[in-house]
Amino acid sequence: MAERLEELTGRALALIWKPALLLTESAEEFDNLHAMLVQEIDPHGIIERMHVDETAKIVWEMLRIHRCKAAMINTAFRAALKNLLVQLWNEPGEPTPYEDSQDLALAWFTDPKAKEEVAEILGRFHLDETAIEAEAIKSLAAELEVLDRMLTTLEVRRNRAIRGVAEYRETFAKRVKEGSDRIIEAETFLRLTDDQVST
Repeated sequence: MAERLEELTGRALALIWKPALLLTESAEEFDNLHAMLVQEIDPHGIIERMHVDETAKIVWEMLRIHRCKAAMINTAFRAALKNLLVQLWNEPGEPTPYEDSQDLALAWFTDPKAKEEVAEILGRFHLDETAIEAEAIKSLAAELEVLDRMLTTLEVRRNRAIRGVAEYRETFAKRVKEGSDRIIEAETFLRLTDDQVST
């Protein structure tokens, strides 16, 4: 009977704790993350298991947002490089070659010669490729701030879920202690009563 109840509980929980995965996400990777959390926290009973499952979903969402931030910045590299070249590339006596900047920014991703040329231009101003990162991040400041606020909210939820396990265990341990104290007191009372009756 206990095994059947555990099986039914497991099926019910599987419906609750499995998050909706994006097309690019791996169910196996999520299961591995969940398994690591289960091993680390070692939940006992459905209440603790629900807290751990919620923690897994929150951590997964946090990882998703971190991936999203990196992808957004990588996607902004081309425009960022073009903007940098427009700002920095100044041939003597000529206006900034906008078309050349755009072509060079595109070629930078695949052409080693274009990479060298960009490095040379940046080097003239004591800059390196981190300047491209900075320009990309600057261009996305508002969007990245929204994602950072989402991460902060998720961190609070994650900490609350983990704390929920500890609080439940503490409450449960207190109830067990109170119950055992009552049993001991009852046994002591019965023993004293029996002693009085026998005398």
